Amino acid sequence: MALSMTGFGRGEYSSPFYKVKIEIRSVNHRYLDLSFRIPRAYQILEDKLRTVLNESLARGKVDITVAIQPALESEKKVEVDWGLADGYVAALNAIKERYGLADELSLGSLQIMPDIIKPAENEQDLEVLWDAVQPALMEAIETLLATRKREGSAMAADVANRLATITELTKQVAERAPAVTESYRNRLEKRLAELDLDVMADPARIATEIALYADRTNIDEEITRLQSHLVQGRDLLKSTDSIGRRFDFLLQELNREANTIGSKANDLALSNIVIEVKSELEKIREQIQNIE
Repeated sequence: MALSMTGFGRGEYSSPFYKVKIEIRSVNHRYLDLSFRIPRAYQILEDKLRTVLNESLARGKVDITVAIQPALESEKKVEVDWGLADGYVAALNAIKERYGLADELSLGSLQIMPDIIKPAENEQDLEVLWDAVQPALMEAIETLLATRKREGSAMAADVANRLATITELTKQVAERAPAVTESYRNRLEKRLAELDLDVMADPARIATEIALYADRTNIDEEITRLQSHLVQGRDLLKSTDSIGRRFDFLLQELNREANTIGSKANDLALSNIVIEVKSELEKIREQIQNIE
């Protein structure tokens, strides 16, 4: 199944103890890269969140934002970091003494100092907390996958159309290939005639030259491999597994065959067809870069 790596999901859940909101954003990436924004008091959740997401996603740069609010107002507490406050007071008094400053320390002076007053980091009951977080997480993952699936389906349809175009172009290559040797024979005979040479003076030598040329420019094997790779591409689009990396490798093989055909077939018409094939392959590559 073609899943886009770009998507957004949101989930919310309220228990008797917590209100939870989780948002997940993802973009394309070679691997699965998870980044969490969790309130400091609830950092204990990261391992559980990571485990679930690793089981649900295969690739993408994924940003997860978790907001947790205790349902009971009485649980909202703040605390004073007395050790940090003592340090600030000592430092301010030292500055005052060193420079002979007359200003007096006040509550306002300490209030603006970072981290002296902050939300209390109470120990959390992990099971009670997880019972509220898990439903929100699963809803966020479900909506994320739904958006990735919709976009992935559109991409897969575009890739399928381009594979069909390349299949038709490959047929044109196969139809044109036999004419390349005949075209060379005609050019050779015309050239010999222009040089006022008897073409039939040594027919065996001419036949040998044409046979060597036909062998050098033969692209039957490349056409067969190209057709086989196109079948593999269509089959991959029907797969229920992640296809991005496998399709990326397949595109390398398709490009290799197209390049070989272009270099071996000394023919303008074939070269123009190969250019069209490579153009379609590049457009497919742009889509595959965003498919999981």
